[in-house]
Amino acid sequence: MKASIARAFRGAAAPLLCYYAIAVGVPLANGAAARNAPFLEHVCFVLLVPPFLIAVTRLRFSAKAGPR
Repeated sequence: MKASIARAFRGAAAPLLCYYAIAVGVPLANGAAARNAPFLEHVCFVLLVPPFLIAVTRLRFSAKAGPR
């Protein structure tokens, strides 16, 4: 099961890095860091939700597939 999740993260690494660069880098470049609380909330959401969704989705599909 751990290997399945690790494989999912390896497959999503490049898209996630691009997403992080755009979702965090662009607001940083535009000065959003000056508005502390909303920007920190945005960064936490952007950094935490996608890995959580990847793990949950992978676990759900590996549970449907049955033991290997």
